[in-house]
Amino acid sequence: MKAAVVYKPDSLDVAESVKEFLLSLNVEAEVCEQSKELENYNFIVSVGGDGTILRTLQMLDECPPIFGVNTGKVGLLTHASPEDFKEKLGKAIEDMNIEEFMRIECTNGERLIALNEIALLTAVPARLVEFTVCVDGIEIEKMRGDGLLISTPIGSTAYALSTGGPIIDPRMYCVLVVPVAPFKLGWKPWVVDASRTVEVTIHNRPCLAIADGHRIVEIPPGSKLVFEKSGFPARFFKIPNRIKRITEMLRKMD
Repeated sequence: MKAAVVYKPDSLDVAESVKEFLLSLNVEAEVCEQSKELENYNFIVSVGGDGTILRTLQMLDECPPIFGVNTGKVGLLTHASPEDFKEKLGKAIEDMNIEEFMRIECTNGERLIALNEIALLTAVPARLVEFTVCVDGIEIEKMRGDGLLISTPIGSTAYALSTGGPIIDPRMYCVLVVPVAPFKLGWKPWVVDASRTVEVTIHNRPCLAIADGHRIVEIPPGSKLVFEKSGFPARFFKIPNRIKRITEMLRKMD
């Protein structure tokens, strides 16, 4: 069995500790840079916060199972702390109980993929962007605002939560369409089945399409973006009772 250990820059010492622990379990382990080559490992240990995991996933289509050791702030996607990772990681490797979470893809010349959300935000500060949103070819809304989020269920506790979106069970397969500061009273988020196609047309000025806060592409006005459930889910070692975990972590944010 072969494992990759990725880390954020201030957590190299913890990453080395994880590597030594894996070697003690007779797991071939390497401290690695985040790259497409991570697809060649049996599993990944990410040392950092949620951002480290999201940045790693930006490199991958086929996703080995991920175990997160939290050295960041929130850690909704992580499994253990630097103090207790040995017990939890050892048990996770023994059980190899894996769960999958849907990702979303956007195509418009360039392909974007995200676990949490793809944000469409105005590229011109303090200037509203005009959007038309269609689901399976049916127009559901026209709006002006600072932006629009196309989010997954697991992303419902990320950026979408701060813009008034609902919290969705991460095991569900659906897509959230959430406005960012809409200049329109009463426009509420939509939740649509993941089998549907969401199309967003940008009318009056350029937008930035931002995948999970990391990959950024400028989109010119007149563009139509197509969002669909990705065929490449993210895979994680299972966290027992994830709903309880999400509730506990959100309370810490108050």
